[in-house]
Amino acid sequence: MGSKDTISAGKEHHLFQDRRDGESIFLEVENIDFEVDPDRVAVKIPLDIWNQMVDDYRIKHSRPFLDEDGQLELDF
Repeated sequence: MGSKDTISAGKEHHLFQDRRDGESIFLEVENIDFEVDPDRVAVKIPLDIWNQMVDDYRIKHSRPFLDEDGQLELDF
C-alpha cells in the first residue's frame, strides 16, 4: 500500500497528502509552466485544474466518511 492519499487527480495534475507527512499537501503537475528561484517555486495552474482541485478537496475533507461517489465508507 502506497503512502500517497490522493485528493485530486487529472491528466496533468496530482494533489495528494503523504501519510508520513500529515502537515503538508503536495502538487505534482505535468506540461505546466513554472518558475524556480533559489527560495521559491511558482507554478502556473490553469483555472479548470484549480477549480477541480478545490472541489475535490472540499468533497474529501467535508464528509470524511463518504467515498468519492458519496457512499458511506467505514474503516474498522
